[in-house]
Amino acid sequence: MPQYELNLRDYWRIVRKRKLVILLLFAALTSAALYRASKQVVLYQASCTVKIEERKTIAGLLTEWIVFNPGNIMESETKTIAGFPVMKKVAEYLKAVDENTPVDEMNYIVTRLQSKIEAERVGDTNMIHITATYNEGAGAVRLANAVAKMYIEENLAEKAKQFRTVRQFIEEQLTTLESRLKDSEEKLRNLGAEGKNFQLAGPVQEKLVELEFQLAELLQKYTEKHPQVLQLQEQIRQLESQVQGSSSQELEYARLSREVEVNRKLYSMLKEKLEEARITEAQKVPDVSIVNPAVAAVPISANKNVIIFTGAMMGLILGTALAFLIETFDTSIGTIEDVENLLKLPVLGIVPSVEEAKPKDSAGWAAIIKHKFFRTTETKADDRFVRLHPHYKPSSPNAEAFRNIYTNLKLGPARKTILVTSSGPREGKSSVVCGLGVVMAQSGLKTLIVSTDLRRPTLDKTFGVKREPGVHEYVVGSATLEKALRNVTDIMLGDMGLEDVRKTPGFENIWLLTTGKLSSNPSEILASKEMTSLIEKLRAQFDVVIFDAPPVLPVADAGMLASKMDCVVLVYEIGRTSREALIRSKIQLESAGARIVGIILNHIRPEVEAVSSYPYYYRYKYRYYTSKEPKEEKPQRKEKAA
Repeated sequence: MPQYELNLRDYWRIVRKRKLVILLLFAALTSAALYRASKQVVLYQASCTVKIEERKTIAGLLTEWIVFNPGNIMESETKTIAGFPVMKKVAEYLKAVDENTPVDEMNYIVTRLQSKIEAERVGDTNMIHITATYNEGAGAVRLANAVAKMYIEENLAEKAKQFRTVRQFIEEQLTTLESRLKDSEEKLRNLGAEGKNFQLAGPVQEKLVELEFQLAELLQKYTEKHPQVLQLQEQIRQLESQVQGSSSQELEYARLSREVEVNRKLYSMLKEKLEEARITEAQKVPDVSIVNPAVAAVPISANKNVIIFTGAMMGLILGTALAFLIETFDTSIGTIEDVENLLKLPVLGIVPSVEEAKPKDSAGWAAIIKHKFFRTTETKADDRFVRLHPHYKPSSPNAEAFRNIYTNLKLGPARKTILVTSSGPREGKSSVVCGLGVVMAQSGLKTLIVSTDLRRPTLDKTFGVKREPGVHEYVVGSATLEKALRNVTDIMLGDMGLEDVRKTPGFENIWLLTTGKLSSNPSEILASKEMTSLIEKLRAQFDVVIFDAPPVLPVADAGMLASKMDCVVLVYEIGRTSREALIRSKIQLESAGARIVGIILNHIRPEVEAVSSYPYYYRYKYRYYTSKEPKEEKPQRKEKAA
């Protein structure tokens, strides 16, 4: 992972590098938002307001004695509105159910209706706001008004039930009291016939009648153990004790008189309450009224544009987050300084990528498609243009990069043979070999380029010369070095032609030594004494000899040649090799006795500055060659040499 602090340029670089991840997630979530917006059902809301009045009558006061309602009445009513009894009546009113509807289906329909209704108290008032949500405006209005109407009916039914209970209670009390009154009057009449002159003190008698009447009223609500009941009973006993001097008949007569008087008062009071209860029960006056009926519905669904915008923003945010998460777990090298610190080797130079020659727009779509998807002889010219770019474009940044590398190599009598290799295939080492050979030849050095990649050679195709004879023929003794070497004359007589060779001066200083016949055992050829002798001859004959070697990790060929060279250069292509593979390549070369002088960073994109931080993403390939003769490659837009 990179071991440096990120700045704004690094953040922008990461975004550009991971733009595919960001764009894919952005497109996915935006598409999902578009689909959801297209399938969204528009919902409507309609509201009405009801007011609850509290009316109290004598029968109502008696109802409070019988029916006890703890808690907040208004909050209870808001729950009652959306309760099962009211919503069942709503379902029946809207003809969603009838008496033949199965219980399970009825419960499901009522539950669905309950989910569409919300009731909320309006501030600290005695009004309740009823809101109905439906998938059509008229349905929402009808549902809200139906709930208010059925709530009023349910309120009336509940009131009627309470008043009926009160009436029945009073009637029962009257029946009991009437029987008790008749008994007490009969006893008093019988006792009065025996002693008509029995009489207690008037004030005491009146007080006892009053207390016993109060006691009878309390016993309508409380039990005999209630403190108020016990207190009245004690007062009655104290008054009765004041008349203990009278005879028993006198006391009994006084007691019966009081009992008759109390029962008559109670009977009269209950008769009055009974009549009022009957009147109230018959009135059917509701305590609930509609203040604001529902008349119109408003759409409440989220705006489709908002949904799409939200999806797009979420895709952008999550895509960016995923891009930085991938960057966090990246195991590749981050900057030029990271390369040097990791390998303890200097970076000799940075080679920018080269665009292949493309057909002009005027050539038409047919030419572009043919160039893109079908291999032709023009493709070989494109590959040659990439590998020999310093020859075709001597003033380009690519050519200047190779001149900078040539300067940093510090060639001399002790550094004439150079082995160029890479960790894995297709990192552009052959392009680097050809580019270096061209700029060295342009500088006046007698330069030889040797293809020691006996598995997948490219040197002969690049310069358009015959592959045989070459290294293989010289090592096995079937050809002399003079016959194996190619010069500018051979190149001009080959596929390049005179015009291409004469584009820039310096080609007369280039010599080539191709692979020759492909061997079934390249390691044997490269490890032979003849190969060592060939290297010594070439060192003595040329100013600089550049060897194009196979990659280090897939095969052992580069390690066999490395110890025989004055120096070794590693080529690293951006985004292809991991730091572990690069370290392993260095270790293998050093174990073979190689003198590695530096590393060349190849295939830098034009939009990235050579000195800026750059993440190197990798995909290490262990498979290298699958056949002796390489197949023609599909055209690439950018340099992809073996």
